[in-house]
Amino acid sequence: MATGLFRHMPLLSFEATHHFGTEVELIAPPYRCAPSLDRTKMGEEVPLGSVMFGKGDMTLAVLADLTTLSHRWPWGTPCLRIPVTREPLEPLLMLVSELRDRLAVVKQPADAGRDQFADVVAAVRQRPVPSALGLASWVARRLRQQELHAPLCAQFREALQGIPASASTSLSTFSRIFSRYGLYTARDWRAVARLCVHVAAKARAAPPRLSLRTAWNYTHRYLAVPYRVVAERVGWEWVMEGALRVAGYVH
Repeated sequence: MATGLFRHMPLLSFEATHHFGTEVELIAPPYRCAPSLDRTKMGEEVPLGSVMFGKGDMTLAVLADLTTLSHRWPWGTPCLRIPVTREPLEPLLMLVSELRDRLAVVKQPADAGRDQFADVVAAVRQRPVPSALGLASWVARRLRQQELHAPLCAQFREALQGIPASASTSLSTFSRIFSRYGLYTARDWRAVARLCVHVAAKARAAPPRLSLRTAWNYTHRYLAVPYRVVAERVGWEWVMEGALRVAGYVH
């Protein structure tokens, strides 16, 4: 178990950059300051639970920046500021499908001078809980293993929607596939998916998806951190990333 996985990490000093009038700020736990991201320092690490907050006059350019950063730091949550007078966002999201189910949106005046951190955190908390398809797509991209997408989707549907995965594929087949890539069994993957959705639902103040005891056990087993950490970070991406790191899928 990687017990130091979630230790406090200081915020990095990124220089302000502008690309077609865009800017992306890193808002990391405890969400009190936001240095701008420097594209010349893309090799730097960012803490789990970070939010990548993009803003600018050209929404499509900001979305392109957020897509690039999401490839580099997939455990970060993409968030976009849209002026209250801006036209609907949906047509643009059709062009950036990778962000479609993950993007948090903050609507505020372009010249807003007040503290924006509360708005950003609230926007991330209000995102819909992730779907089985969304979780499977995220993991397949993160591990660069498209073969995992279909079996993971089947397991996540069972975990979140009650649709038996065995209806399409035998348990032995799932076991063979998952054993090629790492330690997690079908049961483990279902548990991690439930934990991701539980964390997302908890942030929305929705009814809990897991009992407190089960959530506590899953947090210790799959994330190797105390359960209180769930309340200290926003987003579900850090949960899946943490589970992958603890089991050695990524480093």
